Amino acid sequence: MPSEDAGTDLEAFRAAGRALFSLGLIRGTDGNLSTLSGRTLVITRTGAALDRLSASDLIAGSVDGPVPGASSDLEVHRSMYAERGPGAIAHSHPAGTLPEAEEVPAPGGHGLYVFAPTLREAVERTADRARGLESA
Repeated sequence: MPSEDAGTDLEAFRAAGRALFSLGLIRGTDGNLSTLSGRTLVITRTGAALDRLSASDLIAGSVDGPVPGASSDLEVHRSMYAERGPGAIAHSHPAGTLPEAEEVPAPGGHGLYVFAPTLREAVERTADRARGLESA
Protein backbone atom coordinates (compact mmCIF):
# COMPACT_ATOMS: atom_id res chain seq x y z
CA MET A 1 0.00 0.00 0.00
CA PRO A 2 1.43 3.41 -0.95
CA SER A 3 2.14 6.03 1.68
CA GLU A 4 -0.41 8.65 2.76
CA ASP A 5 0.97 11.16 0.26
CA ALA A 6 0.65 8.55 -2.49
CA GLY A 7 -0.70 11.11 -4.97
CA THR A 8 2.54 13.05 -4.77
CA ASP A 9 4.60 9.85 -4.70
CA LEU A 10 2.74 8.37 -7.66
CA GLU A 11 3.24 11.44 -9.84
CA ALA A 12 6.96 11.61 -8.99
CA PHE A 13 7.35 7.89 -9.68
CA ARG A 14 5.41 8.15 -12.96
CA ALA A 15 7.48 11.10 -14.17
CA ALA A 16 10.73 9.32 -13.27
CA GLY A 17 9.69 6.08 -14.94
CA ARG A 18 8.56 7.82 -18.13
CA ALA A 19 11.79 9.80 -18.27
CA LEU A 20 13.97 6.69 -17.90
CA PHE A 21 11.94 4.98 -20.63
CA SER A 22 12.03 7.95 -23.02
CA LEU A 23 15.81 8.20 -22.58
CA GLY A 24 16.17 4.53 -23.51
CA LEU A 25 17.55 3.63 -20.06
CA ILE A 26 14.89 0.98 -19.36
CA ARG A 27 12.49 -1.13 -21.37
CA GLY A 28 9.70 -3.47 -20.43
CA THR A 29 9.92 -4.25 -16.74
CA ASP A 30 13.59 -3.29 -16.40
CA GLY A 31 14.73 -1.23 -13.44
CA ASN A 32 13.03 0.05 -10.33
CA LEU A 33 12.52 3.21 -8.30
CA SER A 34 12.32 3.96 -4.60
CA THR A 35 12.13 6.77 -2.08
CA LEU A 36 12.84 6.90 1.64
CA SER A 37 11.23 9.52 3.83
CA GLY A 38 11.70 9.09 7.55
CA ARG A 39 11.31 5.36 8.10
CA THR A 40 8.91 4.80 5.17
CA LEU A 41 10.31 3.18 2.07
CA VAL A 42 8.24 3.32 -1.13
CA ILE A 43 9.49 1.04 -3.92
CA THR A 44 8.15 -0.27 -7.19
CA ARG A 45 6.62 -3.72 -7.26
CA THR A 46 8.42 -6.66 -8.89
CA GLY A 47 7.52 -6.70 -12.57
CA ALA A 48 6.25 -3.11 -12.74
CA ALA A 49 6.65 -1.35 -16.07
CA LEU A 50 8.14 1.99 -15.03
CA ASP A 51 6.80 3.84 -18.08
CA ARG A 52 3.18 3.15 -17.06
CA LEU A 53 3.04 2.96 -13.28
CA SER A 54 -0.22 2.79 -11.36
CA ALA A 55 -0.84 3.19 -7.64
CA SER A 56 -0.80 -0.60 -7.24
CA ASP A 57 2.79 -0.66 -8.55
CA LEU A 58 4.06 1.24 -5.48
CA ILE A 59 4.60 -0.61 -2.25
CA ALA A 60 5.27 1.14 1.05
CA GLY A 61 6.84 -0.38 4.10
CA SER A 62 9.32 0.12 6.85
CA VAL A 63 12.92 0.73 5.92
CA ASP A 64 13.85 -2.41 7.85
CA GLY A 65 10.67 -4.52 7.84
CA PRO A 66 9.05 -6.84 5.33
CA VAL A 67 7.85 -5.30 2.07
CA PRO A 68 5.96 -8.13 0.31
CA GLY A 69 5.92 -7.84 -3.48
CA ALA A 70 8.74 -5.28 -3.60
CA SER A 71 11.38 -5.30 -6.29
CA SER A 72 13.99 -8.05 -5.99
CA ASP A 73 16.52 -5.22 -5.56
CA LEU A 74 14.96 -4.14 -2.26
CA GLU A 75 18.08 -4.98 -0.24
CA VAL A 76 20.29 -2.97 -2.62
CA HIS A 77 18.05 0.05 -2.08
CA ARG A 78 18.04 -0.47 1.69
CA SER A 79 21.83 -0.70 1.73
CA MET A 80 22.16 2.56 -0.19
CA TYR A 81 19.74 4.31 2.17
CA ALA A 82 21.66 2.97 5.18
CA GLU A 83 24.81 4.60 3.76
CA ARG A 84 23.27 7.87 2.55
CA GLY A 85 20.02 8.49 4.45
CA PRO A 86 16.64 9.59 3.06
CA GLY A 87 16.29 10.35 -0.64
CA ALA A 88 15.52 8.50 -3.85
CA ILE A 89 17.07 5.79 -6.02
CA ALA A 90 16.68 5.10 -9.72
CA HIS A 91 17.88 1.73 -11.03
CA SER A 92 18.20 1.56 -14.81
CA HIS A 93 19.80 -0.62 -17.47
CA PRO A 94 21.70 1.56 -19.96
CA ALA A 95 23.43 -0.24 -22.82
CA GLY A 96 26.52 -2.07 -21.65
CA THR A 97 25.46 -2.41 -18.00
CA LEU A 98 23.89 -5.87 -18.25
CA PRO A 99 25.73 -9.17 -18.69
CA GLU A 100 25.60 -10.38 -22.29
CA ALA A 101 25.25 -14.03 -21.32
CA GLU A 102 21.90 -15.56 -20.47
CA GLU A 103 22.80 -15.61 -16.79
CA VAL A 104 20.52 -13.76 -14.42
CA PRO A 105 22.52 -11.06 -12.65
CA ALA A 106 22.38 -10.86 -8.87
CA PRO A 107 20.62 -7.86 -7.31
CA GLY A 108 23.08 -4.97 -7.31
CA GLY A 109 25.31 -6.66 -9.88
CA HIS A 110 23.90 -5.01 -12.97
CA GLY A 111 22.72 -1.69 -14.32
CA LEU A 112 23.08 1.69 -12.65
CA TYR A 113 21.82 2.47 -9.16
CA VAL A 114 21.79 6.23 -8.64
CA PHE A 115 20.97 7.98 -5.36
CA ALA A 116 19.80 11.61 -5.12
CA PRO A 117 17.59 13.75 -2.87
CA THR A 118 14.58 13.31 -5.22
CA LEU A 119 13.49 10.92 -7.97
CA ARG A 120 13.79 13.73 -10.51
CA GLU A 121 17.41 14.34 -9.55
CA ALA A 122 18.13 10.60 -9.51
CA VAL A 123 16.89 10.37 -13.11
CA GLU A 124 18.94 13.43 -14.14
CA ARG A 125 22.08 11.93 -12.57
CA THR A 126 21.31 8.57 -14.20
CA ALA A 127 21.08 10.25 -17.63
CA ASP A 128 24.41 12.01 -17.02
CA ARG A 129 26.11 8.77 -15.99
CA ALA A 130 24.62 6.89 -18.96
CA ARG A 131 25.98 9.56 -21.34
CA GLY A 132 29.39 9.05 -19.75
CA LEU A 133 29.14 5.31 -20.43
CA GLU A 134 28.29 5.98 -24.09
CA SER A 135 31.35 8.20 -24.58
CA ALA A 136 33.73 5.80 -22.79
